[in-house]
Amino acid sequence: MNIKKTKSDKGISIIDIIIAMMILCMFVGVVGSLFYQIGLNSNLIKMNAVAVHYAVKLAEDIDVMPYEKIDNSLNASLNTDYEVPEGFNMSIEVEKYNKDDPEKADIIKIVTININYSCYDQDRSYKIQKLKIREY
Repeated sequence: MNIKKTKSDKGISIIDIIIAMMILCMFVGVVGSLFYQIGLNSNLIKMNAVAVHYAVKLAEDIDVMPYEKIDNSLNASLNTDYEVPEGFNMSIEVEKYNKDDPEKADIIKIVTININYSCYDQDRSYKIQKLKIREY
């Protein structure tokens, strides 16, 4: 009987090299994709943290402002007053709590703070609402 050997006794065969290269390419592809996703998500988290920072900063400043000064005219200078980074846009919307029933006392305003930004060609926004209560 003549038995044919599939493995070379002289060293590494071309088939061994091809199989090793295929395994290496698959491993590099998976690891590269994983690193890319980690970097992408890390940057998205950083951008969201910046948006949260400016929204909370504005909300804290609204707490100390007089009730009468809280209105939609604040939008005109928000981005320059708070030195919002390029790519971010901060806006507020103020509405009276008693808008449906004008007979009720005007003691509460609903302030909606909206931060819009773009990250990796995705438009994102962070929105927070707070109540401003008139103090007597």
